[in-house]
Amino acid sequence: MSHDPFFTLPPDGTWNACIGQQGDELHYLDGYIEAAWELADAVIQKNMLGRRDTLVLPILYNARHAVELLLKYVTNQLVKYGALAQGHPANHDIRGHYDQLVGANIGDEKLREGLAALEPFIASLTRIDGDGQELRYHLNRDGDVSLKDEPLANIAVIRISLRRLASVIDGLKHRTIDFVEERGGKAYTDRCSRSDLVAITAMLPPLAEWKTDAFTAAKEAIKKRFNLGSKHFTDALNVIKANREMKGRLGGESEPLSLTDAKAVRVIEEWRKLHPPRDPDAEPAVINGADISVEDLMEGMAVQRAVLKTILQELTGDEIAELETLYYLGRDGYWAEQFDDRIAHVKRKQAAEQDLPEQLRHLVDKTNLLQCLQIGARKAGRLALSGQLEGL
Repeated sequence: MSHDPFFTLPPDGTWNACIGQQGDELHYLDGYIEAAWELADAVIQKNMLGRRDTLVLPILYNARHAVELLLKYVTNQLVKYGALAQGHPANHDIRGHYDQLVGANIGDEKLREGLAALEPFIASLTRIDGDGQELRYHLNRDGDVSLKDEPLANIAVIRISLRRLASVIDGLKHRTIDFVEERGGKAYTDRCSRSDLVAITAMLPPLAEWKTDAFTAAKEAIKKRFNLGSKHFTDALNVIKANREMKGRLGGESEPLSLTDAKAVRVIEEWRKLHPPRDPDAEPAVINGADISVEDLMEGMAVQRAVLKTILQELTGDEIAELETLYYLGRDGYWAEQFDDRIAHVKRKQAAEQDLPEQLRHLVDKTNLLQCLQIGARKAGRLALSGQLEGL
């Protein structure tokens, strides 16, 4: 077999790069904008005056291709997750791809802002190379000299603009990733993403003031900022009121599924026997394992057994499932709209494992149980419980 000049792998894998099945779709997008920047920066930093005329073409082409890949990535993701009805024909017309996204008026403020920031680059690149050919070939499809109306380009200016373009691309890329992930929680409307609804919640007065002038003023400001009609505004309010976390931010209390405030507090009271409050001004204790006696270990295990026995006598499996779900809501920060599904998952796991003592032991051993339970309760709209847990 002949030696492959590009894909032979040497014994030293230091410079092996992941491509194909080991690569990632976004490597293409990241790679082309990074290549444009690195090349432009190298020309300036290394004072490569003799290579200006040749390197400016791949610099600009890489930038243009990165923009094309970005637009196609955003479009494909929005179509895949139902936020856009259809994609754009498979061509190199970046203006067409861009106009379709802007014209769709996607229900997400951050995406619309990112697209607006991209427009100057679309206009510039479309003007000099509408179909992706002029930066690649000396003659275009009509047989004319490519870029015949652009005799000069300044690489220093291009480098500055590439830095701005890279920031816009990065912002749109990550907002698209977050946007489609948010849709998994179902907390959105036709005109407002989850991010929008969180922003709207922050603009609203507490629920108790929704019949006051403060609400009327907030309503008009929200409709103007997000370009919402009365129906779309009402749709947003309905989702907010049904969402544990957003409703809680407005002072609305959500009912427990099974775990009452009193029982959650009892768990922490028992947990405190294993994890007494620490003096915040004291230096952290350094414990040498060799100094721990067998008697100390036995005593600790006896206390743990007593705590577990007490809690198991007072809590049902459903209540323990809600306790665990509240803890991980506070620790891991998943969306509150996923709370009920997470509880159902824990219950299925309980039914399969049939080991409530071990499930509970796993929780009471957590030194951050109180902290995460308080955060989780607040995110789940359990405002009274969160307040009761404070300072325990």
